[in-house]
Amino acid sequence: MLNRRNAIAHLPLGLCWLSAAAHWSAAPALAQANSITMGYPADVPNWDPVANGTPVSLPIHKCVFDAPISLAPDLSFGPSIVRSHRWVSADGTALELTLRDDVTFHNGDPLTSEDLQFTFRDRIRADQSVMAAGVWGGTLVNDIETPSANVAVFRFNAPFVHAPQQLASTAAFIVPKRYFQQVGPQGFNDRPIGSGPYRLVDYQRDSRIVLEAYDKYWAGPAKIRQVVIQIIKDASARASAIRAGQIDCVVNLPVREAVQLNSVPGLVGEVYPINSIVLIQMVNKGIYRDQNLRLAMHHAIDKQALSRAFFDNRAAPLSMWSGTGMPANDPSFKFAFDPVEATRLLAQSGYDTANPARIQMSTFNGVFPNDFDLARAIVQMWKQVGIECELSVMEITNYAELARADKLGAPVLYSWSNPTGDPAIYSGTILDPSRRFSVWKSDDIPPRLKPLFVEVDYDKRMDGYRRFDRWAVEQGYAFPILQSTATFVHTKNIAFVPFKNGWTLPYFWSLG
Repeated sequence: MLNRRNAIAHLPLGLCWLSAAAHWSAAPALAQANSITMGYPADVPNWDPVANGTPVSLPIHKCVFDAPISLAPDLSFGPSIVRSHRWVSADGTALELTLRDDVTFHNGDPLTSEDLQFTFRDRIRADQSVMAAGVWGGTLVNDIETPSANVAVFRFNAPFVHAPQQLASTAAFIVPKRYFQQVGPQGFNDRPIGSGPYRLVDYQRDSRIVLEAYDKYWAGPAKIRQVVIQIIKDASARASAIRAGQIDCVVNLPVREAVQLNSVPGLVGEVYPINSIVLIQMVNKGIYRDQNLRLAMHHAIDKQALSRAFFDNRAAPLSMWSGTGMPANDPSFKFAFDPVEATRLLAQSGYDTANPARIQMSTFNGVFPNDFDLARAIVQMWKQVGIECELSVMEITNYAELARADKLGAPVLYSWSNPTGDPAIYSGTILDPSRRFSVWKSDDIPPRLKPLFVEVDYDKRMDGYRRFDRWAVEQGYAFPILQSTATFVHTKNIAFVPFKNGWTLPYFWSLG
């Protein structure tokens, strides 16, 4: 099956990559014996990982680009381009990174401390609209010093105690300063290079991505030499493609499809818990400013029934963002499924089944497992208590653009990826109104949340997040629904390695 029946087209003649050191063209992207084809639910927003990205596109970017700190499958810090990191101030305002000296970008240029300085300081200062500015922008980074090619010192204007976790997370991919300045933002998006295990050799928007192993990758070349990513947005079409033998593996199928495909000869259906969460992000606009309505919406959702119906009871119901095993979890806090309380709250605002509250909600279709079906089931639960919801489907790229511009006018059923499990990347990002990832924005959040960003005592920080998370849920600012599961269906000759955060990274796989 790995000998693809259809050869991949040659690159366009214009796809040549330039650097000051060399002038070269990407090799023709022909099918290889050591190759897999993956069905994927969404394209990358673009190829500049500093400018834009989404949780679903992060693993694709991670194939091409490195973050300073890497995570192992169990989410511990693994071998990275940063050999070591240490705080050089007692208050969490200065972090020193020591880099490997054998890391190169795909054009042969060495990766140095100047590339970190350019990525996390210069680009963000030049353009506050880029995605990375949501984490590193504003007044957070005072400076990044480069005392040598292999040492970078981040100096923050205030304690940034979870900076190491952010350096392993999204919005932390390193771009090459020399090459980027040479070709400019559009040139980089058209002809991207990184230092990751794969280089991009062919790309057709919303159709196909072809990656080939970078032989000089600092951690050793990938065992799977070529990865062809077919963009198949419809989950049923992805399932049909792998059942028909047209692809070798597929991401984010509904759980029931993954379980069924596990019984197909030659296929393996993987279903495993991850630390991403399914939540409803509320908006502080219009009818949704009514706290009675928000809390009624939450109380009316039978989360265990959703897990049973769509996840084979494998997705744990959540009352707060940090689920079981996460450092800020509070097992004593339960937000109850209580339709009687939902009806009472709605009545206080003048609503009932004869005079329902009329709302809207957006969701996706095939971006994360069972997204559209989950949304439809929630809409039906709301109807039982006096809430009529008009459901619409949006593209993940549209969501990112609208959220960044604060133009979302209705709640969204969303899957929030937290690569490290740290609570600062849950509520510390979801509900920080100064960040573009936040959908609910209100003035009562910063006084409670901002002190946690500067708390250097780990236990106090975790306790603070437990209290903040409980308060935010009790206000109805967002609804945690389920601790997500990931699904991955593949041929038996692929030795798949799951990550606890749901990343699908072919570099860690092999073929048998």
